[in-house]
Amino acid sequence: MGQGAVERIPPGTMGRVSVEASGKNMRAVCQAKEVHDRTCVWGGKANEVHLAYFDVERLGWEEGDLICGLVVVGDSAVPTGRMRVTCDAEPAPDHSEEETVEEVVDAVSTRELVTPGSRN
Repeated sequence: MGQGAVERIPPGTMGRVSVEASGKNMRAVCQAKEVHDRTCVWGGKANEVHLAYFDVERLGWEEGDLICGLVVVGDSAVPTGRMRVTCDAEPAPDHSEEETVEEVVDAVSTRELVTPGSRN
């Protein structure tokens, strides 16, 4: 499958989420990846998208799914309705706010995920 496709859809989960909402959220993940890759202070390429466990389930996704080439990771540190894109060049987390760089967008299955600065 191409980099923009979901490479594994859990059986029976798409019935809980509209295809339109899931598609919009997938596009938002792709946009977040593009923003990250253009602006990463470490010069890295995005490899994971972190979402609250609740949002992963609401979107009909599972941990380990690939969305736009990013591995979906359930993360209790990410608030519901947000996502965090991480990359291969990011230093090991030390949990200090000064050194944490995030691309944060809305992640609600009934709304389109929006990358920062793209809201009209």
